[in-house]
Amino acid sequence: MKEEIFVNYHLDNNFISHPICYGKVRLYQIGRLHAKGTVASDSHVQKAFELTIVRDGAGVISTNNQPTKVSRGDIYLSYPCEIHKIESDIERPLKYDFFAFDADDEKIKNQFERIMLEYGTPDKRVFSDERINYLVGNAISEIQSNSLFSEELLENLFLQILIYVVRSFRSCDTYNFSDRVTDAETLCYRLMNYIDTHMYSMKKLEELEGVTGYSYGYLSALYKKTTSNTLADYYRNKKLELAKHLVIERKLKISEIAEVLNYSSVYAFSKAFKNKFGVSPEGYRCDFF
Repeated sequence: MKEEIFVNYHLDNNFISHPICYGKVRLYQIGRLHAKGTVASDSHVQKAFELTIVRDGAGVISTNNQPTKVSRGDIYLSYPCEIHKIESDIERPLKYDFFAFDADDEKIKNQFERIMLEYGTPDKRVFSDERINYLVGNAISEIQSNSLFSEELLENLFLQILIYVVRSFRSCDTYNFSDRVTDAETLCYRLMNYIDTHMYSMKKLEELEGVTGYSYGYLSALYKKTTSNTLADYYRNKKLELAKHLVIERKLKISEIAEVLNYSSVYAFSKAFKNKFGVSPEGYRCDFF
């Protein structure tokens, strides 16, 4: 089978600081892929939100090792900092578009924050919207054309896509916390989900105060009482697990990983990494390969 791939702007070593801005939407990557073989996309760390739009075929999207089946017409929303992999069905090879983005518009950002908090599990992130399919396909064609007023047209296309994504999730009524889940458990789940998806931007746990409206002291005590663990340990372990995957990816230098994960220095990062995994980041990278 012939492999067809068009990548218009793909993640590189400067993915955090150098997306392309179209108005209030930041573009990290966009393109179209016809899968060859079973692996459509190797395991990698998500750097931004991303839509996977299945044009044809079927396959499985794994998020943090949790598989979700997708087929023609499905759209899957991935969140920042997740471990992401796409596998294609042999008999019905995947053909899909991808669009990785973030938003600077406060109203839209708040809506995506809500989506992340309320639709945490991968099976809740599959939806359908033919308007989004059309708009992303149109954007892929437009970004390759470099025609007159392309930038203005793309700015509007990307904004429309984000609005339709928000509307799709607002219209969903499939998500509900179990009646047996307490308010404390719900809040703890939301704290963990926020930490999971904000590893690149979060600098200290006190930021959770602004997200929840509660003091950090209250949140810390509640989390400890509810889970028997501490928020600091959860944050520390999640950050180091993400660091491990970034080390394995080899897209960033060790110093760059320390920087994007907001460690005070390379030394502090290396020390924390060795305490967790028993080997330095450099050693882990060498041992893995």
